[in-house]
Amino acid sequence: MKKLLFIGSVVFLIAGFGARSESTYVSANKPSAVIQLSQESTSTSANIPLELLDAGVEPRQELRFTPAVNSQQTLTMTMDVNVAISINGRTPPTVDTPAVEMKMETQVTQVDANGDIYADFSYSEVDVIANAQTPAELLNLMQSQLQALVGLEGSLIMDAQGNTRDINFDLPEGLDPNTKQMLEQISNSLKQVSSPLPLEAIGVGAKWRVSNSLTINGMSINQIATYELVDLQDNIATLEVSVEQNAPSQTINQPGMPPGASVLLESLDSEGQADIEIGLDQIMPIVANISLDSQSKMKIKAPNGGQEMMMEMNLLMDMNLESD
Repeated sequence: MKKLLFIGSVVFLIAGFGARSESTYVSANKPSAVIQLSQESTSTSANIPLELLDAGVEPRQELRFTPAVNSQQTLTMTMDVNVAISINGRTPPTVDTPAVEMKMETQVTQVDANGDIYADFSYSEVDVIANAQTPAELLNLMQSQLQALVGLEGSLIMDAQGNTRDINFDLPEGLDPNTKQMLEQISNSLKQVSSPLPLEAIGVGAKWRVSNSLTINGMSINQIATYELVDLQDNIATLEVSVEQNAPSQTINQPGMPPGASVLLESLDSEGQADIEIGLDQIMPIVANISLDSQSKMKIKAPNGGQEMMMEMNLLMDMNLESD
């Protein structure tokens, strides 16, 4: 699982749990069962359009992930998200949301002759990094909700180019429908945001572009990611990545929304950058620094004929990944 597995799963889980204070927490006392969250085709390579813009300088080589069976990694992720909101032109008091630190364990369980990689993963630790200004109520809420991730296990299949082919989560039986639906969205989204390496041989200076349409948390989003290989030594590749996202006007359908309520997304525009160092004999990055700036406008209609509100939101996210 590449950087996007961990990045994607954390972002969507936090977004989902943060929006639902009524979410049901995972109980260690309940029997568990492997739940297949997505029945889509396991072949996504042909579904992710990749355009090689520049093959780079000589020497060139085909870049492929080649981890050894039983190889293990621990990824530590620190994420800081700040959100500024305006409702009907008025800015309510803002709260400095504390950063979150999480650890993820991975182990490669199988590598097929065609290069397909099978791996198990689990979330082992979660910590909320509060400061003196963090309200105790917010701290307690985040800690209780994010603790639901600890012990969450799953498995995945990715190909040697880095396409995510399949993802399963091992969930407790009797999970509430809202949380299950949220995890289905995570699984589907992770499949869509694969960041494959080019099929062709490339060298330093190579550039490629991946353009695709995503469905994330009920929103249809157009995304263009541009990659540049800035260094390649001893099977370690250093990439610079830029991402652009936009979304047309659309109604957002979210699980658990009260009857009569509606959310109309009027616009969404996002820009992101990342510096990533990957070892081709590993499935997670050695180190990555990622930033995202997202601007959106939404028209929100309260249930039962309530007031209609216009909300503008600016989301800033900084994330650091390190593995050992």
